[in-house]
Amino acid sequence: MKALVLERQGVIRVEDVERPSPARGELLVRMRACGVCGTDLEKVRGEAVTPPVLGHEVVGEVAEVSEGVEGFSVGERVFVHHHAPCYSCELCARGEYTMCPEFPKHNIRPGGFSEYFVVPEWNVKRGAVTTLPEGLDFEEASFIEPLGCCIRGLGKVGNGPFHSALVYGAGPVGLIFLKLLIGDGCRVALTDVSEYRLDFARRLGASAAFHAGDVVAKREALEAVGRPELVVLATGSPNAFNDALATVERGGSVLLFGAPPRGSTAEVDLASFFIRGARLVASYSTSEKETLRAVEMLGSGSLRLSDLITHRFSLEESPEAFRVAGEQRCIKAVVKA
Repeated sequence: MKALVLERQGVIRVEDVERPSPARGELLVRMRACGVCGTDLEKVRGEAVTPPVLGHEVVGEVAEVSEGVEGFSVGERVFVHHHAPCYSCELCARGEYTMCPEFPKHNIRPGGFSEYFVVPEWNVKRGAVTTLPEGLDFEEASFIEPLGCCIRGLGKVGNGPFHSALVYGAGPVGLIFLKLLIGDGCRVALTDVSEYRLDFARRLGASAAFHAGDVVAKREALEAVGRPELVVLATGSPNAFNDALATVERGGSVLLFGAPPRGSTAEVDLASFFIRGARLVASYSTSEKETLRAVEMLGSGSLRLSDLITHRFSLEESPEAFRVAGEQRCIKAVVKA
């Protein structure tokens, strides 16, 4: 079968590899769509702090049900979450499922950018495979994982609904946050270095969108939406982090969502941060609680995200998908099979 392989840092290629066989308790899934995530790009560049498997925004069809698996049948359309917690440790008891030590240890193999992949027994047993509702197509369903991540991030902030927000980064994740926030009646400004992405944000309903570093445009944007009660860092840029802490409203919240490159540091004026009473919250990945909510939202049509897809590629073209996804004139690239 064909699969995308990370040959070495910065070099990926599609190769013929042996089709994996599911062991007892496992599922074999045929990939139908897989989104290219920013963390996938970081993994190729060697910057990621997350596990090195490529492709996790993946949906497909069950191709083989091994002995010991119940509740699934060949041909069934499914979303597969690549990680799963233990549900029995102290962190899981507190609802911190993505912080569970077991969470990152269990992954699909060889990854989402392959014709077929195996879902390990650990994930199958813990509800990480979800049947897709009728009418939810594979392209729309490929947003279940990133939407779940955004839902979890907003849930961790937890003091909404918000009247005003500023989102750093107008890529696919930043635009998902935009859609979720304006759906709750929030006025949202976005900032980015790409005019292409900023224009996309305006067309999706952003109250303001301005180029990062443009002080005048930033001031005008904040006058339009108000001092932001919520600031979302949908980028791992340390510069954006510092600016976010200085911009958030007194008593507001900063959500650190985008994964910073390995070794990133930032200097914080602790006295100012303290006296302004701001909250800093970090959110990593998503759990089944949020992915089920994402399936419900996308399946019901209450939220539509496939309009964020600007580029589509075959599996054989996936190296080109990564190249285009890393450019500033792409919102979402999806690989289909």
